[in-house]
Parts: sequence; C-alpha cells; structure tokens
Amino acid sequence: MKTLLVATLCVTTLGCDAGGETVGPRGGVITSDDGRLSLEVPEGALDHEVEITIEVLDDAPNGVIGTVYAIEPAGLAFAVPATLVYDVSASDEADRAFDLASAEMEDLAILGEKAGRWAPLPDADVDVDDEFVFASVLYLSSYAVASRP
Repeated sequence: MKTLLVATLCVTTLGCDAGGETVGPRGGVITSDDGRLSLEVPEGALDHEVEITIEVLDDAPNGVIGTVYAIEPAGLAFAVPATLVYDVSASDEADRAFDLASAEMEDLAILGEKAGRWAPLPDADVDVDDEFVFASVLYLSSYAVASRP
C-alpha cells in the first residue's frame, strides 16, 4: 500500500508546478522546486483554499541529512493528515544531497519542527527500494530527514 502511495505521488507530481500551489477542499499535491519533497493533501483536509509554498532553509538542526524545507503557511492544520514524501535518491549540482554514506536507508526518519524543537514524526516509514521516506503530517511546519538514533 505504501509503495502504491509513493508511486502515485511520483506520477501526480510530474504535472505540478514547482513552488506554491493553491490547495482547497478537493486536495492536491505540492512539490519543492528541486523535486525532492512532495506534500499530498487529501480531499477534505482543508475547508478553504490556501496557497501552500515549499522553501529551502539554510539552517539545519544537528543530525540532519540533506535539505531542510519550510512549508508555509506554518501552523496550518489539516482536518485529516497529509502525506509528506522525501526522495532521498535525488541530487543536483547545487547540492545538499542526502549523504547516505553516514546512514542506512532503513534508519531514516522525518523530523518536524514545532515551537523551536525538532522531533521525529511518529509514523515515518521508508521505501528502501525506491529511496523514499514518508510520514503523515497534521500541520505545516519545517521538515528534514535524519538518521534515527
């Protein structure tokens, strides 16, 4: 089931514009400019239209592997969970690519920031074969990938 979700996200995001997208009650998918991060907002998660953007952050908490993203508007809550998907296989020349030499795929987790504190999302999971890390999110914030202790 999770592999199907990831495959669906990959296909769905190909038609999305990078950066901000207006998402409403019908749901939608937002993808970062570099294509590494996708947020799937399901139908019914929002009761009105909202422009959602994904920006790269320069500062990263200790232990983070790769790029840190801020998804705005921060604090926006969903009525039902959205799904956040990191493609840890992607890299580019400007790169803050994922350094998997220091971590095993199955040990990766998504961290979320709330009130200045970073913590692993409780249901983070890894698709080792396709090199995706994904988790449910209940609100918008900043997110990163790190190795579980």
